[in-house]
Amino acid sequence: MAVDAADVVVSIDFGTTYTGVAWMTPKTPIQVISDWPGSGDRGERKVPTALVYNANGSLSSWGFMCADDDDIAGAGKTRREFFKIFIDPDTLASAQKQGLQTAPRSTIEAQQFAIDYLHQVYEHVKESIEIQVGCRHVTGGWGSLAVEFLFSVPTTWTSLDIINAFKAVISSAGFGTEGPRHTASVDLTEAEAAAVATLKTSPVKFNMGSLFLTVDAGGGTTDLALMQVTSADQTVPQMSSLHAVNGVGIGSTLIDRLFIRLVKERFAKHPDVVALFPPDSALRLVRSHQFRTVKHKFGERAYMQNLYKIPVEGLSYEFTHTGLAIENGRMVFAKEEIQSLFDPQIEGIVKKIVGELDWLKDMGHPQQVEHMVLSGGLGSSAYVRDKLQRRFQSYPHLNASNVTVVPCSDPQLVVVRGLLLDRQQRWETGGQASVLSARIARASYGVIVQEGFSPGVHDERDMRPDPYDGQMWAVNQIQWLIRKDDVINPNVPLVHSFAIRLGKGDTTRAWDAKIVVSQNDPRCLPRSMREDGAFKLCDVKSNLAGVQQEQLVRKNKRGKCLIGGVAYYICQFDVKVIVAPADLRFELWFAGQKFSGNHEPITVNWDEGGLRVKPDAPKGQFGLGKTAQELQ
Repeated sequence: MAVDAADVVVSIDFGTTYTGVAWMTPKTPIQVISDWPGSGDRGERKVPTALVYNANGSLSSWGFMCADDDDIAGAGKTRREFFKIFIDPDTLASAQKQGLQTAPRSTIEAQQFAIDYLHQVYEHVKESIEIQVGCRHVTGGWGSLAVEFLFSVPTTWTSLDIINAFKAVISSAGFGTEGPRHTASVDLTEAEAAAVATLKTSPVKFNMGSLFLTVDAGGGTTDLALMQVTSADQTVPQMSSLHAVNGVGIGSTLIDRLFIRLVKERFAKHPDVVALFPPDSALRLVRSHQFRTVKHKFGERAYMQNLYKIPVEGLSYEFTHTGLAIENGRMVFAKEEIQSLFDPQIEGIVKKIVGELDWLKDMGHPQQVEHMVLSGGLGSSAYVRDKLQRRFQSYPHLNASNVTVVPCSDPQLVVVRGLLLDRQQRWETGGQASVLSARIARASYGVIVQEGFSPGVHDERDMRPDPYDGQMWAVNQIQWLIRKDDVINPNVPLVHSFAIRLGKGDTTRAWDAKIVVSQNDPRCLPRSMREDGAFKLCDVKSNLAGVQQEQLVRKNKRGKCLIGGVAYYICQFDVKVIVAPADLRFELWFAGQKFSGNHEPITVNWDEGGLRVKPDAPKGQFGLGKTAQELQ
């Protein structure tokens, strides 16, 4: 659905630890949902990504209301968190291998947690927007509106298998299903959305050709996007990707896990007094408002002190224990201990940033990265920002010799704002000027075709005669539509034209196109399916039911000695492939127009093997730590 057809556009940043939602209409600016149930009068602009289930499996609470769902153990209840990252089967397998007890039993279970959570988000967002636009309790109100839901995904989700699973989660949760003009799509990656918001809202002055690197460090992943400004027009700014967006499994959840390990290590040294504490004291500490304040404010001048004292819930203020470093019911942590929670994550982020800069150097790119723009929950940390700035001042990179590290405006909501700002600019320019004017393909995509047989070029085993003119063809050949690392214009789809031959009485109007994917070096792509490196991704069935015989192109096959002959027809149509940052979509075009009828013109049947094709993950990508104890 085109943006100009939408009454309401809603963006959702489904996060590992917190989820944000914003929306806009053609007449209103971006509005952030901040009336989350259970948040009281605090006006919290993001809601915890958390669930509590009853013993019978029914949902007890979600979001902020989980904090008041007391006596979880006594009532047989179960709290579920961090389930987003376990939609990725590799992350789940790594966690299970390390013995993480709180990990879901399967990706199906992780998906169900996500469905249950996002359904609650959907119901609240629906009600909140209905009230704002005045269609609550109005007959046909919400269902009659044209509502577009935009979701982002982590850059670490590189296979279409995960994307398709997430799209199924979105649909099952209710997004895009409640009205004939409701749609839901996976739009930009989190890194790209952060870059859009940076270019559109940052007070930093960007010049034509300027290079900047966005580092979106959230709860579960850190996503990077290396961008170059292609239009410095303040009204319609644009940029293009220099390198495929990428990420690493580093986020604020690892700080929480290291803190839990730190507390448990203290308890382990004094088992005689552990019985005095609630059984989940370490979890209560990490979820406490006081620890959250320390984590979020650490690094700011006013909050830097030698000791941090965090009250232990359920413990008397008269209790003191030197071995546990507890004074008057408060557990004491030295500044160096808090630093030790952050430093490993910063080292991982630095390694990823240096990798991006090294790529720039290896490509012979002479320009400097002028700014690193931090966003996300972890990215909003003053300690993280200062450590990164000092690191690149002390050890400048050849392509970032004078780089400045700056915070993004409204860093925790940068993704939802970026999704809407890109839509808004397309809205205002008639769909002609996305903020992200070009992106880099993260894989090669092709279509299986037949080519005129050429000895020495094609394998004889692929040779087939044409039933109409006797020409010899080589089947199962690959025509690559886009090569990995190619520049893609998001407003210009890839097009493959088909010319299907039909007999005079042939009424067939549906044909399959086989799409393949490869992660090979683009210089070493296979020419046919007989060579290694190409995997069938999907069958795209084009259904042109309703096209009449007179709409086809008539041809005549001449008989022998110019006597007789047989008429046949050619059905010409185009399949357009839209290569989105983390998705692949198809459109059927006939006679110069997008084809539609009383049926679905395009049906896609995905192949499980091809869906799982993705680049090799670097070691430590998922950031699950060294030991299972760190994750408990």
